[in-house]
Amino acid sequence: MSQSYKGPSLRIALITDIHINSPSVPPKRVERLVEQVNALGPDLVVMPGDFIAGHIARGAHGADFNTGIETGLGHLSRIAAPAFATIGNHDAYYDATAVARMLEDAGVSVLENTSVTFGDLCLVGLADALTASPDVSAYANCETGKSPLVITHSPDAWRAFRRDTVLVLSGHTHGGQINLPIIGRRVNSISLGVEHSYGFSRIAGVDMFVSAGVGTSILPARFRATPEIVLITLQPQP
Repeated sequence: MSQSYKGPSLRIALITDIHINSPSVPPKRVERLVEQVNALGPDLVVMPGDFIAGHIARGAHGADFNTGIETGLGHLSRIAAPAFATIGNHDAYYDATAVARMLEDAGVSVLENTSVTFGDLCLVGLADALTASPDVSAYANCETGKSPLVITHSPDAWRAFRRDTVLVLSGHTHGGQINLPIIGRRVNSISLGVEHSYGFSRIAGVDMFVSAGVGTSILPARFRATPEIVLITLQPQP
């Protein structure tokens, strides 16, 4: 529940860090992920980046890898609900412009330091904190009375969060990916504390949810950081 959100109940599917062409996510699996998203019946689908696996630029990959990326991103065209995305650091390593184009071709709207009205929300897409510069000017187009909901790849974009934001949806951390007992989710690739590695937390006066995502990076394994598609119901507080 949100004290500042005044609109009707809204079902939001959050799917992040797909990492197409990682060992666990061949292009064909994206088709299955889309089926799972559609089965949830969301009103809105949010994808905060890292669609691509690896750290290598597009031009240095072979044709098979690049074709796999095109095929995988193409499957996103089957998402039934309106879908919005931001670019992640791995997308930037690959080719941010190409990834954004393929997403748009699949019917996914890419928001990079800009915003768009969606019902009673102002969807604000903040750029990745590692490979770009999140800018609070992204809120500039928000209409009066529309509640800002932020989509951004990494929680490290927090300095650009405006205090009237009803919710931030993010990823990047993989929930620690390898979540060892005692050590916990400390290998999370963010500068914030471990409490912001996964799930709901609060930062800069704003509620945030960080998803563990779907794919993997560096190590082709997860431990106590289960891959997930998250369904969040945003509703006003009575």
